[in-house]
Amino acid sequence: MNSDSRIVNSVKNISFGLVSQLIQMILGFVSRTVFIKYLAVEYLGVNGLFTNILSLLSLAELGVGTAMLYALYKPIADKDHKKMTALLCFYGKVYTIIAVIVAVIGLSIIPFLTIIVKNPPQIIADDLIIIYLLFLFNTVSSYFFSYKLSLFQADQRSYIISKSNTFVFIIQNLIQILVLIWFKNFILYLIVQSFFQLSGNLVISFLLKKYYPFLKQFKKEQVDDVTKKEIVSNIKSTALIKIGGLLVNSTDNLILNYFSGLVLVGLLSNYNLLVGLVSGLIMQVFTGITASIANVNVTENHQKKIETFHLVNFANFWVFGLASVFLIVLLNDFIELWIGSKFVLPFSVLIALVFNFYISGMQNAVWTFKATLGYFKQGQYLIIITALINLILSFILGSYFGLFGILIATAIARILTNAWYDPYIIQTLALRLNPMKYFKKYCKYLILLVVSLLMIFGVIYFLHFSKIINIIIKVFLCLIVPNVIIYLSFKNEQEFKTLFKLINSLFLRL
Repeated sequence: MNSDSRIVNSVKNISFGLVSQLIQMILGFVSRTVFIKYLAVEYLGVNGLFTNILSLLSLAELGVGTAMLYALYKPIADKDHKKMTALLCFYGKVYTIIAVIVAVIGLSIIPFLTIIVKNPPQIIADDLIIIYLLFLFNTVSSYFFSYKLSLFQADQRSYIISKSNTFVFIIQNLIQILVLIWFKNFILYLIVQSFFQLSGNLVISFLLKKYYPFLKQFKKEQVDDVTKKEIVSNIKSTALIKIGGLLVNSTDNLILNYFSGLVLVGLLSNYNLLVGLVSGLIMQVFTGITASIANVNVTENHQKKIETFHLVNFANFWVFGLASVFLIVLLNDFIELWIGSKFVLPFSVLIALVFNFYISGMQNAVWTFKATLGYFKQGQYLIIITALINLILSFILGSYFGLFGILIATAIARILTNAWYDPYIIQTLALRLNPMKYFKKYCKYLILLVVSLLMIFGVIYFLHFSKIINIIIKVFLCLIVPNVIIYLSFKNEQEFKTLFKLINSLFLRL
């Protein structure tokens, strides 16, 4: 079992997570560049479309993973090996059932592929079923292993997974790049991905046995009825959250394909890739501290929980806010330099895309506390309302404003529902604080970012140098302007002082 302190575990998880994500960013970027160079843009559209379809199929998982992590936090804190083993065996059976359900539903979609993929080029139409089956295999096979990751995550040992996944990812991407260059074959590209995904999962199984040998000793242990009842109740709540979340996050490409076809889906996928890489890099930091936050919520007093929330929420704003500024100012320039001006989307679309990124990112601290405190029932139906609003507005606004309308519909749906309700729940029920203080600070955060952007674009307006020089100046402005504004606005706040003290202590431990 893990005997390191919360700070040590957080440092390991964050460090290895960041290194892993940086490597994935660089290789993912190189791989996408080669992909675009050697394959038709329609393949990007199919890739994004099938990814969304199979994300919707993961509805069958029904949020079991979230409930599973929550159930493991206390047994791990108590070092209850029997209960940990019983929980893991129970979830293994649940995920096997889920894998079968996803496989059956996934296969039943095959007759409708030609309807879902609107007017595909002949080169894609001929191989459409094979491509889809490879995507389906990757999704289904992951369920036989994914539950094993939970013990590492709940035990504050995500860094072990990061190291393993990074090694496999490097080899996979290098071979995939060679396949694209030599064979220019999308199916072979997917076969390589399937092989290494399966290999990576087998490595995780080996590591689980190595680090937790007691699992073999207590493998006949059963989950007691009281625990099982609590788990089932939590799964029911997380299922609704999962369904709503997927409908909100995984339908944009389907609707866009309906209105505009695969080419625009492919263009958007480049932006989603880059925004996703940035989001993934940031989330490595917060994923690395999730289990530590859970440990605080299980073992510490109420005041410590309040202090921890304020600290995490402020750090969350600083990181996601700064990233949003960089994306708005530089993403279109980067796309143009990377793959050409014909792949650049309108600035209004960029604003809508980054606005969704920021809204979702600003919920991170709230969602982390909600999940680690077990507040699954609160807001379980609201996310369905979010999804319905999103679908209705996407079709209405999408018909008038195209891609911009679809993206802004998602933002509106979030603002009207979970963007205010989830923070309200955490402030009132968990922390027993006045929620208005949170919302006032939220508005202050947003205003500071808008002011930063206005100042940056005010300077950019007078830039008339070469493209590269302009970009270098923009990078400098994005680093200086928002950070100076945030420093001047919060230098006397307690969470600012605590954050800097924590960062200093982390650097001293490195």
